[in-house]
Amino acid sequence: MNKFLLKIWKDRSGTALLVALLVMGVLIAISLALSALILGESRSVRELIDAGRAYYAAESGIEQALYKLDTSLPGWEGMDANLGKVGENAVFSYNVRNKCNSYPCFEENEYNTASMSAFDFYDILQLNESITIPLFTVDDGGNVNSVEHFTVEFFMAFNPATDLIFSGSVSGWDVLRWKVFGLREVEGSLVTESIHDFTAVSSAVNTYTGEEFVSNADNPSWFGTMACNSSVGGIECSNYAPSYGDCTHMQARDYYLYDGGEFTAKVDCFDIKTFLDMNQAGVDGATGLNYLSLTNLMNPAMLKSSTEGGPTDSIEASDIYFRVETYENDTVREFAKITSDGFSGDSKQSISVNIKRDSYMPVFNFSIYSTYGSEEGFYTENDPKPELSE
Repeated sequence: MNKFLLKIWKDRSGTALLVALLVMGVLIAISLALSALILGESRSVRELIDAGRAYYAAESGIEQALYKLDTSLPGWEGMDANLGKVGENAVFSYNVRNKCNSYPCFEENEYNTASMSAFDFYDILQLNESITIPLFTVDDGGNVNSVEHFTVEFFMAFNPATDLIFSGSVSGWDVLRWKVFGLREVEGSLVTESIHDFTAVSSAVNTYTGEEFVSNADNPSWFGTMACNSSVGGIECSNYAPSYGDCTHMQARDYYLYDGGEFTAKVDCFDIKTFLDMNQAGVDGATGLNYLSLTNLMNPAMLKSSTEGGPTDSIEASDIYFRVETYENDTVREFAKITSDGFSGDSKQSISVNIKRDSYMPVFNFSIYSTYGSEEGFYTENDPKPELSE
């Protein structure tokens, strides 16, 4: 009997080891599964944190670009100052597009200009509204690049020959007040010089073909330093005789000369181009900071009522459709386009913002992730980190 039991015990002597190995394998499998879950969650959390850091770094780039746009001269793009660091783990880069050779701006790489009608190239100046457009931009070094030629093209939705309360003999009606002014340094102070006039929307006779017409998107009324005879969208300036007396589209009827602040003489039919040349940067103290101002001074009361054959809506008919071309030189875009990329770890976040010049935009909330940066951040000797007061 004892021999029989001993034999059975000997036959089962490897069972415990087998059970131990089986249990150990199960525990290892469970551990590996739990490790994979933990590592996956850790990776997801890290990616989530990196994505958040990258997003707020991108917002930092937007904020820095907005600050630079607000504190720099019009036309700043800052292509050489677009990198920054946020804390120890995130960086950003931004790009600002703020220049164009027309206003409003329609660049071929952003718009399919070939499929656009001439009407699409115009902006609207509403009744009594004014707009001021810089006739210059600045480069990365702050140097002023002045516009040498410009043309303002415009039209309205009424016919001066038929829609005004006067008789049909009227071929033009002064509606657009324009002004070109520049800054000049005189005895250590900046003074403003300007040239200005009214110009008319017209219905007249084409001086080349003898055809009667009303100015429109394809053949607008115009003034400036050169005719828009080779413009985008098939736009060609009308060749009508302006109601300026002996003056042309390229002149102001009156220009007043001053010397040391004292009036000296009045010049009739003064060339707009001459005024721009006088105010180019470096010419006799001129800064080159020239501006063009346009104001819609149409009087709706001068239009016939709809029952008399006039426009149905006299306020809407008083809108001026306009565009400005600056040819070989750039002016400031209607909307500056800011694109900012934030990077943290393997994450990248991109933000794009369009902001109109001189418009207000609220500051973003950075309470989730600080954007002050580290001591080794993007602050420089000329742009130090701000010191917080007690």
